[in-house]
Amino acid sequence: MDYLILQIEQTRLSVAHFEISRRSTELIGAATLELDEGRSLDDAVRSVAEKITGSPKVILCLPPALFAQRTITLPLNDLRKVREVLPAHLQGDSALPVEELALEVMPAEEGHFLALWARKSDIAAAIAQFRNAGIEPQVVSSLAFAAARVPGLPPECAVCDGNALALLKGGRLSYFRAFTSPIRAAQITSTLSVLELSGEVLPEQLYLIGDTENLLADAAILPLMTETVTLPPELGALFKNDETFRQTAGLYAIARASHDGLLPNFRQGDLAWTAGDAALRRKLLLTGVLTLGILLLLFVSKGLQYRAASADLASLNKSIATMYREIFPTRVKAVDELSEVKGEIRKLSGIETSSRCLDVLKKLAEAKGSGINGLYEAEVEGSALRIKGDARSVQAANEFKAVLAPLLVAAELGEVKSRPDGTVTFSLTGTLKEGSK
Repeated sequence: MDYLILQIEQTRLSVAHFEISRRSTELIGAATLELDEGRSLDDAVRSVAEKITGSPKVILCLPPALFAQRTITLPLNDLRKVREVLPAHLQGDSALPVEELALEVMPAEEGHFLALWARKSDIAAAIAQFRNAGIEPQVVSSLAFAAARVPGLPPECAVCDGNALALLKGGRLSYFRAFTSPIRAAQITSTLSVLELSGEVLPEQLYLIGDTENLLADAAILPLMTETVTLPPELGALFKNDETFRQTAGLYAIARASHDGLLPNFRQGDLAWTAGDAALRRKLLLTGVLTLGILLLLFVSKGLQYRAASADLASLNKSIATMYREIFPTRVKAVDELSEVKGEIRKLSGIETSSRCLDVLKKLAEAKGSGINGLYEAEVEGSALRIKGDARSVQAANEFKAVLAPLLVAAELGEVKSRPDGTVTFSLTGTLKEGSK
């Protein structure tokens, strides 16, 4: 699936287009558009919209300063159930009523959840701005919420992307602080000191991604071991170099989190994305109309076939009635002409068969001679002939078989049984020759 990630910052818009499947991940393109007096955010979004190819899933990452957080403890494991009880837990934590907030939740350390919220008006304004500029986001989130998905990070660490400081515990986001001005080492130091005084166990390392060169220069005064996230070897073919990885690692983390269903999405409830549902309804409506048209054509086709078959059957019955009057001109009109014609044909066929059987029996009687006492059974079935009889001796039966050579093809003498008086019974089978029928 394709993912188009848009990250809003104070002075620029960062864009990355990823294609993620089960087997591979591809960076289709990435760019950073500077925002100044000559290029507004709307202009930058329109420029991106003109260059979009395909139908990617658009994810808008808003500044983390728009979001608030609170750690809550609940005896639940299902995030859906946590979302249902979240409004009750956040009563009083915001100056605004809960109904005016867009809520989300993330699993934090064992038994805890990180509740997140933002003003619905802020989310709606951002959605409207991007929709009017030509790109409507399907997902609204923030880069800090996917910090745990940045490649190369250990499960216990702090990470800073220049806009927010995030703490990871057990490979999950447990805390973040957003900065509205360019981040300084002193701000990180004071934030970590406050966390430590509140009883928070700080990690040992701080990792830097994005534009954080100033923090790397002041690494000596930071309370944690500080280093830049390096490109993992397995992703070398994807990002090509360390600089591209450092600039797009956060956007890649957003794409991976969305692909795995782990990215908080603030387009919920009244703000839910409905363009896809409307497109789906239009497709279903078109499919239904086409299906109805196909069914109507099918019924019309079958109706025409039935009408043609009925006409053919009526014509056939008329022809049979005409033939019946020609064959039996003196008979009264029958109820079923076809059945009577079939009956007459069967009668004629039986007469022909009986005549043929008589001719064969006559030839057998002529060939019997004095050696054959009698033939007591004869059966003609098509071209096959089977006979049984009495003979004075086995030799007489064989001589009878030889005499029948002009009449039969492949004549065979069957079982021969002797009697006390010296005579024998025999059976003989063969195939009638064409001229003998």
